[in-house]
Amino acid sequence: MTNFNIYSSKFGQSTDDLPEGEVNLYLTNERIQAVIDSNTYNVEPRISIEPTLSTQFGKSNTRYNGEEWITEPVTDTYTVTRASTATYVDAAGRIRTAAVNKPRYTFNPETGERLGLLVEEQRTNLVSWSEDFDNATWTKTRASITPNVIVALDGNLTGDKLVEDSSTNTAHHVNRTFSATSGTTYTLTIYAKAAERSILVIAFATQFPANSFANFNLLTRAITAGGGLVSSSVTSMVNGWYRCSITSTASSTATATIVHYLNNGSSILYTGDGISGIYIWGTQLEASSTPSPYTPTQATSVTRASDAVSRVLGDEFNPSEGSFYIEYTPNKLTGVGAILGTNSDNTNLILHGDDSAGFGIDTRTVSGGVLTYSSPLITRLDAPSFKILSVLEQGRQKLFINGDKVVDAPNTVTSYQPISEILILRRANGVVETGICKDFRYYPRALSESECLALTKL
Repeated sequence: MTNFNIYSSKFGQSTDDLPEGEVNLYLTNERIQAVIDSNTYNVEPRISIEPTLSTQFGKSNTRYNGEEWITEPVTDTYTVTRASTATYVDAAGRIRTAAVNKPRYTFNPETGERLGLLVEEQRTNLVSWSEDFDNATWTKTRASITPNVIVALDGNLTGDKLVEDSSTNTAHHVNRTFSATSGTTYTLTIYAKAAERSILVIAFATQFPANSFANFNLLTRAITAGGGLVSSSVTSMVNGWYRCSITSTASSTATATIVHYLNNGSSILYTGDGISGIYIWGTQLEASSTPSPYTPTQATSVTRASDAVSRVLGDEFNPSEGSFYIEYTPNKLTGVGAILGTNSDNTNLILHGDDSAGFGIDTRTVSGGVLTYSSPLITRLDAPSFKILSVLEQGRQKLFINGDKVVDAPNTVTSYQPISEILILRRANGVVETGICKDFRYYPRALSESECLALTKL
């Protein structure tokens, strides 16, 4: 470890603005860290040229306009379309609603960390009256609902309380039905907060494999899942709320039931005291293998439209060579979806993911309408997020993923002029690579190998 002492507010290109004062720099595993008053800051490597387009979604956005670098709103640089409103988690952990055709910048609800731009496929919440458990569509069995007694995650007094009655040695729950299709995978989600009871059980009760349930401890985050589930998850929100999700595949085409049970700490079968319960809010049922951000409903199901984010390239673009950097976290991998697409589907793709044989990444280029290079699929199953850099230059194609060079091959390209537009987590045919894009940068030159390795290192 090499230790440096400097008096400066910044060093190279920093992901964080360092405060004035004495800065201790440490070089560890090719990554520089600055330690100031016991606080650690990651400092990015110095790159020989400035990116002519640099977007840290939810934080900053700069581009070169042919004369100077300008800072402007993301919506002045990119075209953002979505035909409906949609929700996201803000920096304070609250669930907010973005207007039609507005970007969604989401944050880690537990830490407040900036995660980036949400880009998602279309999803439908199949459950009506998603917040109104006192509505007659929800059947209360040896239990009751006290409506609107606690502030929910959207900041409104819409949280309900599921309260057990005093029946003996039996289950206390709220449930409802929906039409299930055999072979379809469904994900059920609810937000819950401990009250007198601290364990909530959510389940697919009929038309699904046996034991399609999970117990969620709303104090410890522990999950005890039944063997009929594909998966289960819990996310800590703010103010004691948790997002609880289960996923299972329907075994029959018929009317199915979803259930939210109370648990007294040892079983769902117990004698109630007539007053104890759990706070609940925002149920969501989706025909998908993963949960998505909450879509509220009332009398009918509601569909959230897909996102599209694109940039028509201007003065920042060099048709002879360039380096495209993207940092993203996948959410759902289906089919062939572009991590970074271009205006011509399957021809001008720069990077794309494919889960036909396990998630992977490759790179393709085109010149004059002819595919000049397509790399083998680079499988990357060992990381929850990715830093990817595609380097295009005359006669050469390179790809770097998470600090490794995975492609270095010749091609016959002399100009990348056919590339006129970039698509964030989307193919030109409309297929969305559902996930979160944290950062995107374009450099108008082919970066050196050492710069590429350092820039993509996790």
